[in-house]
Parts: sequence; structure tokens; C-alpha cells
Amino acid sequence: MENLKVTESGLVYISQNNEIVCDSLQVAKKFRKRHNNVMRDIRGLLKNEQTKQMFNLSSYTEKQNGQVYQMYTMNRDGFSLLAMGFTGEKALEWKLKYIQAFNKMEKLLLQQQPLYWQETRQAAKGNRLLETDSIKEFVAYAKQQGSQHADRYYYHLTSLANKAAGITEGRDKAGIQQLNSLTLIEHIIKEVIRQGMAEGKYYKDIYVDGKERIRQFKEISFLTSKGNT
Repeated sequence: MENLKVTESGLVYISQNNEIVCDSLQVAKKFRKRHNNVMRDIRGLLKNEQTKQMFNLSSYTEKQNGQVYQMYTMNRDGFSLLAMGFTGEKALEWKLKYIQAFNKMEKLLLQQQPLYWQETRQAAKGNRLLETDSIKEFVAYAKQQGSQHADRYYYHLTSLANKAAGITEGRDKAGIQQLNSLTLIEHIIKEVIRQGMAEGKYYKDIYVDGKERIRQFKEISFLTSKGNT
């Protein structure tokens, strides 16, 4: 279970581990959905291993009867996945409001807690090492299939990840949300490479698969390449 620190925003919070989150109860209310249906949708998303760091089980107390019920908190990426299926004019309006709330809180967190940025950056570097190992294997794989310019994939895949995360001035100047998005994007690249090689796919098809997966991620994550705006 996760305890939350109340913040100035009515839509998002800063959790005890200094992550910006919103909760399923508030999302259900704003998008006019039954909370048990939202919980069901989240549990469906949690069947995928990659989503488990996006959601945390929490609880709330119902004022009317004093009973404690479960809810989920979620970070920006978790909210993006969940809200992807919400449609309609009002749904779009609340999606935008949540994006604005996340952006505002990211600025506040960056200003007040530079140490958290450093920890986030360090975690991104660790993930980058894992991705680099996969790219190294992919380069060798492409060469075996006849590629004459396989070494260029280090540059191409790095540029692809930076662009998708909205990083234009180097990773050391990236915001927290950009770094978190970068970590997810590089994880996607790593998994696409490993899966494609395991299936014996042609190296160019693996690269195209990676680009398509990143395009899909950008759509569901509402990335606009504007950084912390």
C-alpha cells in the first residue's frame, strides 16, 4: 500500500517516494466512470509485466460509512495507458487537464527536489547500459545478415529514443518526465530487439518494428516533445 502527500493540485499528488501520481478514484469521478470498472481496467493492464511499475495499490476511506476500500495510484505513463480508451469531448478535456497537472507538478518537483532529478537521471543511465548491450548484440546480428552499416544503429536508436522522449538539448538537461519516458522507450527498444532476434527476423524489420512500437507509445503517452511545459 502507498501513502500520499497532499499537494496543491487537486488532480495529481507527490507520493512518499517523490513520484507524481493520480488515483483511480479521482479518475473515475472526473471521467464519469464506475470506480470498480476503472479498477478492472487497471488490473487488466497489470497483466503486462512492463506496466507493474506504473501502478501502486493504495486505499481510501469512504466518508459515508467509514469503510476502507482499495484504489490504485498511477504515474503519468500509467494514466496515459488507462485513459487511452476514454473517448468523447469531455474525456479529451479531462485528459488535457491531467496532462497540465502532471506538467505543473513536474516543474514544482524539479525546483524543490533536485536530488530526485539526480536519482532519476542515474536510473536512466543504468537502463541505458542494458539497452546498449542489446544494441551491441543487434549490430552483430545485422552484420551477420549482411549489413554494411550496422554500427550506425547506435546513433539511430539513440536519436530515435531522445526524439520520442522530447529531449532536444541532451539528457543532462532533460526533465523528470522526459527521463522517465526515456527509460520506458529504451526498455521498449531493448525488448523489440531481443524478441526480433529470438524470432530470427530480418534486421531491418526489427528496426521498423522498434520505430512502430515507439510511435504507439508516443500516442498513448501524449508526448509532445515540449519537455516540461
